[in-house]
Amino acid sequence: MSKSKKIVKRIVILLVILFIIGGIVMFVRSAIRGATQNIVMRSDTCGFVKRQDLTSYASFSGQISSSDKLMVTADPTLKVSKLNVKVGDNVKAGDILCEFDSKKLQEKYDKMVKNSEKAQGASQHSHDLIVRSYNKAKTERDSMISKAKSTYDTAVSKRDSAYETYNKMIDEYNKLYSLQIDAYNAWANAADNDPDKDYKRQVLDDISKEFVVSEKELKALEESLPELDSAVSAANEAYNTAVETGDELLQKAQDALDDEKYSLDDDSDDSQIEELRERIEKCTVRAERDGVVTELNISEGSVPESGNIMTIENTADLIVAGKVSEADILKVNEGMEAEIKTSATEDRIIRGRIKRIEKIISSGQAKYDQGGYTVEVSVEEKDSGLLIGMSASVKIILDKRENVLSVPYNAVRGGENEGYFIYVATPQENDMYSISKRKVSKGFEGDFYTEIISGYVNDGDIVLTDPMGVSDGDIIPLSVPEE
Repeated sequence: MSKSKKIVKRIVILLVILFIIGGIVMFVRSAIRGATQNIVMRSDTCGFVKRQDLTSYASFSGQISSSDKLMVTADPTLKVSKLNVKVGDNVKAGDILCEFDSKKLQEKYDKMVKNSEKAQGASQHSHDLIVRSYNKAKTERDSMISKAKSTYDTAVSKRDSAYETYNKMIDEYNKLYSLQIDAYNAWANAADNDPDKDYKRQVLDDISKEFVVSEKELKALEESLPELDSAVSAANEAYNTAVETGDELLQKAQDALDDEKYSLDDDSDDSQIEELRERIEKCTVRAERDGVVTELNISEGSVPESGNIMTIENTADLIVAGKVSEADILKVNEGMEAEIKTSATEDRIIRGRIKRIEKIISSGQAKYDQGGYTVEVSVEEKDSGLLIGMSASVKIILDKRENVLSVPYNAVRGGENEGYFIYVATPQENDMYSISKRKVSKGFEGDFYTEIISGYVNDGDIVLTDPMGVSDGDIIPLSVPEE
């Protein structure tokens, strides 16, 4: 074989080998791609980008009850003679619930009332005598004091009048004395040949006589003043004695009244009568308010085992009480809105509101009950159709956002350090979808959806919610659910 033929033969062999290798590589690539597609089809799920309202909840389960419970009590020593209600009955305020046998109480009451009336008659007679004595003592006292006061006032009047006259007489005496001095000087200084000297002497004599009379009268009046002062002192002492004596008489009469008052204050019999009357009245037990009888602890013809004979609950004021977990209790506050559902009302959502939160767990409860903290939610709809005793599920609305762009909660991947992203699936031919990895910023997180506040994503986009084994740029088959 020539050298050229050998070269051609080698080239052909080499080409055959390369073709075989190429076929093997294409087969392996096809197998790998098919395996990848099978994995994606088995594990991937998807959802949609939606513009919607988002809400976060804290949930609990509980039982419908009334926030307005009335424990009806009665005398546990008497027998029930008549029972008018049973559990589940609706009652109105004033309705007779039951009656107790009051025959023995009534007999005892009638006897005590009769004895009390007799005692009151005797007591009234004694009281009239004491009052009469008191009034007489008061009259005598007033009379004594009045007379003594009149005598004292007369003595004071006489004394004051005498002193007033005495002061006037002194003024007159001093005036006459001055006139006498002046008349004497006029006479003594007149010359012997003064034609008026005799007249001046006569004036001096007249004034002197008048002065002497005034002096005598003044002295006499002055001597009577101590006697008038003594009369006032004596009258004042007599007045004080009259007041003291009259007060003693009146005080004795008052003491008699007080003694009677204290003896009358011993109203033990009256208290017993009033207590019996109240017990007899309570033998007829009436409903204090509208409601439903939810518990009954008595039966006709028997004596109650305790004072709490029944429970009435107001069906117009319902609540749901349940446990909120420790993780959520600090997020809830009184006044927050809630959604209530029961199996009886099916899918209907009934409005509620947090009424009360017990932000404490007792030591005993903490040891045995890890259910959380008790929260009471009031039923806000008066025509809710709910009945006491129904089981209910409650969602407390912690926070919400209205009309925001959102994706299913598990569609968001990544973290704070590397950032968040989603996988968006874009339709291609033959039910195939191209996968695009897109960076996003998330906002409010609801219970099932997360708000997207930035990123290349639009309402209606398809997103992968479990993107295992996919990468940016992959083309995969995807079974997309209906929106």
